[in-house]
Amino acid sequence: STVRKRRVDSRRTETDHVPRSTDNGAGDNRDTDKETQLHPGTFWLTRVVLLRSVAFIYIVAFSVAYNQNKQLIGDNGLMPCKNYLNSVKRYVGGKIGLEALAYTPSILWFLDWSSMDANLDGMALVGMALSGFVLMTGMANMVIMVTLWVLYHSLVNVGQLWYSFGWESQLLETGFLAIFLCPVWTLSQVPRSCPPSLICIWTFRWLIVRIMLGAGLIKIRGDKCWRDLTCMDYHYETQPVPNPVSYYMHRFPWWFHRFETLSNHFVELIAPFFTFLGRRMCMVNGAIQILFQVVLIISGNLSFLNWLTIVPSLACFDDASLGFLFSRGSGAQKSVLELQKEKSAGSMPRPTKGVQVPEVTLCCGTDTSRRMQLN
Repeated sequence: STVRKRRVDSRRTETDHVPRSTDNGAGDNRDTDKETQLHPGTFWLTRVVLLRSVAFIYIVAFSVAYNQNKQLIGDNGLMPCKNYLNSVKRYVGGKIGLEALAYTPSILWFLDWSSMDANLDGMALVGMALSGFVLMTGMANMVIMVTLWVLYHSLVNVGQLWYSFGWESQLLETGFLAIFLCPVWTLSQVPRSCPPSLICIWTFRWLIVRIMLGAGLIKIRGDKCWRDLTCMDYHYETQPVPNPVSYYMHRFPWWFHRFETLSNHFVELIAPFFTFLGRRMCMVNGAIQILFQVVLIISGNLSFLNWLTIVPSLACFDDASLGFLFSRGSGAQKSVLELQKEKSAGSMPRPTKGVQVPEVTLCCGTDTSRRMQLN
């Protein structure tokens, strides 16, 4: 009987230990899964995607400038920028000084005007080179982004009629916000001591809200066809530059055009408010806006406007939702996972003073604009 009791006791102890070891293994697996998963609410990878997207638009814009500027605003162009600058110079008293620079901000004031074609080509080529670097590497600093913004701003300000379209000013605003995504000097996809500014992420989100609400309100307050849902009946045959798909879109049945118009109002007037309803609804808005712009790209032809409007929509997504765009276990995603481990272990590097420049500048700029509105 004593032997039997010992055998029963040994079996009980063995069975008691089995689930415990299984539980420990499951816990270890959960910990491992957490370590290899990107956490929601961080924007390291979002910054890389935003910078590459802005760089893509910049390289397209500078490529267009390189191909067309000589014919449009060059020495023998349709509207030479040299003549425009001379007229501004006469208007401000015949001197190239702060008054002329304030009236028409452009680095062309400081260049040799004997060959304006060379100046325009040089600015476009430098812009293409810098934006190409950011696009290929996914890394940038404030110096590079400021240079890109100044170069394109200089072209827009002397472009006259040719640079008066809405996407030019929208690119400048988007490019200006992108400056504050970056550290001042550091060049890295994931600069360890420079976490992305949450303020800057929200300025991108606010930009897409403004763009879409503005577009929707203009339609509602404009022609009555937007209110009676008939605008899409003839939109495709009257839009500025139809593409080959527009013909087939125009021939869809009347009920589909009503659905298109109603969907447009939902996307532009209702979906933007999803941005303020938490992480998931914010991502829903981002997905809706990107899908809407893709449909516009397929059915129309508005230069890079729709591609540009996709850029601020990307700020609606965090690292956890954009991780699929990056190779797993290497590069930027690996660096972010390492930072997550360091943060959980309490050894995260403190941000440097230079990192605070973007947030302080944005806060000061917002406060100044509010004061100007109050005055």
